[in-house]
Amino acid sequence: MAFKSFVRKYRVVLIVLTVVVFLTGVVFVPGLVEKGYMYSVVTGAEGKQLIEDELRSADPNAFTAKGRIKSYRILTDTIEHNPMGGIMVDVEFNNDPDLWVTMLFERDNAARTLEVYEFHYSNKADRLYDDLGAGGEPITYE
Repeated sequence: MAFKSFVRKYRVVLIVLTVVVFLTGVVFVPGLVEKGYMYSVVTGAEGKQLIEDELRSADPNAFTAKGRIKSYRILTDTIEHNPMGGIMVDVEFNNDPDLWVTMLFERDNAARTLEVYEFHYSNKADRLYDDLGAGGEPITYE
């Protein structure tokens, strides 16, 4: 009897709480799912391999004693959806916060293959790429 009395007394509050919980799930859960997917693409084995291949195309000796690019770190807090499609992420080199490049991951619709492109360089990264002979004209600068 006490439960029925409680439900009758607080019926409006319970309905409002139910609606709020439902709407919160509808609004926030899809964003969390998308963020999780983007994180898994970038930090997964295929994503890491693509990043390393892209860095080796700029510095053939990357990750060796002769290379100028010794290491990289995916800045996971920068992972975001690109409004034009794909996933953007910043990648830092050699533990230097001034040496980074923004990469764009895209999935080819026909072949369903994942591709990565560099499209935004820090000034220091642009100079490094020029020194390596891999510099092109970046679309934007910091």
